[in-house]
Amino acid sequence: MKKILGLIVVSIVLLAGCGKLLPHRSGAESATSETTKVFQGKIDEFDVTMTFVYTDVVKHFKMDMLGKMNEEIPAGVTPEKFQEIFREAMEDSPEYAEIKDEPGVNVEYFITEDKKMRVVTELDLEKADLNKVKNTYFFKPLADSIEDFKKPNTLIAALKLHGFKEE
Repeated sequence: MKKILGLIVVSIVLLAGCGKLLPHRSGAESATSETTKVFQGKIDEFDVTMTFVYTDVVKHFKMDMLGKMNEEIPAGVTPEKFQEIFREAMEDSPEYAEIKDEPGVNVEYFITEDKKMRVVTELDLEKADLNKVKNTYFFKPLADSIEDFKKPNTLIAALKLHGFKEE
């Protein structure tokens, strides 16, 4: 339960701070080969796609969230221009500065043509210093759940219990 709650809290923190693939492989592969699983579901009013690449532990995690923005785009400003302004504001924030150069960590914001916000968060668990990352603003909600990435089957079971469907 902690596992999914940590992921949900991270996604909500990411969206609140704003104002949101790999092919599926057979589960019959051996534990030493990489498996990729993609799950889709909803968190509040956001469509969420989570991708896990794992062997016996999660190697790479990606969460792609798409939902309504909390702010209106000013009249006369294109979504592209608003995205540029928004990204500049994010890059100037101390919370983003804390992780922007961190190896194995990537958080990107997009404004879609239909004026929705898309946040893409990626963690390369082979490159990221998880002891450092888990104490940052964006990932602090995962602090208690970082160890759960060592148990991908438990993590996946929790997602399924919370309504996520495997793609």
